[in-house]
Amino acid sequence: MPRYPLPDIPAGDRQARRRSPVRLLFFSPHYGTVGGVRLIIDALAGAARNAGHEVGAVVDGDVLRFPGWARELRLYPFPARTRDLRRLRRFARKLPVAAARLVGAVREFAPDVVSVHGMRRFAPYAALLRRVTRVPQILNLQEAALPPGQPENPGLFRMLVRAADAVAACSEEAAAYASTVGGARRVVVVPNGYDPGELEGAGSFPHPRAYVLGVGRLEAQKGFDLLIEAVARLARPDVDLLLAGDGSARGELAALAARHGVADRVRFLGETDRAMTVALLKGAALVACPSRFEGLPLVCIEALAAGRPVVASAINGIPEVIRDGETGVLVPCDDAAALAAALARLLDRPEEATRLGACGQALVERRHPWPAIAREYLALCVEVAAAHNRVAA
Repeated sequence: MPRYPLPDIPAGDRQARRRSPVRLLFFSPHYGTVGGVRLIIDALAGAARNAGHEVGAVVDGDVLRFPGWARELRLYPFPARTRDLRRLRRFARKLPVAAARLVGAVREFAPDVVSVHGMRRFAPYAALLRRVTRVPQILNLQEAALPPGQPENPGLFRMLVRAADAVAACSEEAAAYASTVGGARRVVVVPNGYDPGELEGAGSFPHPRAYVLGVGRLEAQKGFDLLIEAVARLARPDVDLLLAGDGSARGELAALAARHGVADRVRFLGETDRAMTVALLKGAALVACPSRFEGLPLVCIEALAAGRPVVASAINGIPEVIRDGETGVLVPCDDAAALAAALARLLDRPEEATRLGACGQALVERRHPWPAIAREYLALCVEVAAAHNRVAA
């Protein structure tokens, strides 16, 4: 696979770039609804403000928590399947008004560059915005190839990627997908990170028994149905499963736990704040990420930063941080039996679990602190804005 390095910023250029702040606008239809998207935008926006840049946002909700100028705008997505004519007609009806409001909001803030997040099914809005306003865009790409059976629209993906002046992919796998399928003009890898300050002095979640932890939206993508089945297969009735997150599948997952006879060992914690999430990570015996598709999940990076061993699906960008037998254990996607075996192995071998956790912690401490990641992302934003201004002049 080709390498997609982080932007190489010569040391001599950094001070000059700090003297040239930009107006950076974050654009996402998922800021108010998808926790990972919000965490990434908050980390990048906070770092941008600290570096002297001006930040704004056009997002779907939670505008009061954004650290800067913000406008709320809810967009209707392009249908997952183009043969869904009812949704396609509704999209066509809603697009003109929503696009006009989007362009108006962007012109109000007058950014130098737009950072686009979570836009896979909203590609027409990004493409239209780039064409009408001519403001350069950076696509923050958090997912790539979808699993078999998931509706994919390569044309829509190409529209999104080709609207961007640069793609900042969260993993090498996503970068390769952006190049081969999307036809990206420029791709760099800017991985996700964690906040070291959140871990300093944080305590562990007080739970009376050992527990496996799952963190994320309760949706089919996250594979928590597999995790419940895997815990039911364990010959360890002394181990619980804690799920931090909420979503439309909560009722189905609770019913599944009851059918498997583990309802008393599965706790649904709902949405958790950052302090509780960190405490849960630090107290877990294991952290599981049995997703069916991902980019580079924050939960994997944060679990490693907390020194916890991770069992995860061998999909998308996950193997780039969860290295089998080195920083965690990888299992085939959609394989509850393999997931159960991996959980049992680490629960029965605490010395191996400790070794994996320590190796994973060392890896993310070297490569994934948000301050370092954000500097690279912001350098790319400044570079794209400067290149656009030179061409415009």
